[in-house]
Amino acid sequence: MDVAFSLLLIAHLFGLMLVAAAFLPLLGMMGQGGAAPQTNRLLTRFGHYGIIVLLLSGPLMIWLRNGGFEGVSHWFWAKMAFVVLLGAGVVMSAISARKMRAGDAAATVRVRAGRIIAVVSLLAIVVFAVLAFN
Repeated sequence: MDVAFSLLLIAHLFGLMLVAAAFLPLLGMMGQGGAAPQTNRLLTRFGHYGIIVLLLSGPLMIWLRNGGFEGVSHWFWAKMAFVVLLGAGVVMSAISARKMRAGDAAATVRVRAGRIIAVVSLLAIVVFAVLAFN
């Protein structure tokens, strides 16, 4: 069972890296001129895949380690609240990005707000994960 847990943890951390990579253009890490739109969309897609990996591997790790969700700390539930907020930020940003590309100027503000919500949520998820599992 330790091997299965270790493999799930590796997948979970890989998913976290994929989600974090989706925010590189937002953080200005793609060079002076920014990334090409295709690169931004590819990184965003990687981020979406990362969220899926996180949502699948996380509960499986809890199940393997604890046999269910009984006994998890309040820090874990705080982390899960930020996971929901991360998802909301990603969805808000994705929906607004389509409208922005179609010419809706007001959607630009919603894209930025969704990304900020997602980045702050991602940071909080890491903090609360450390508190929950340490």
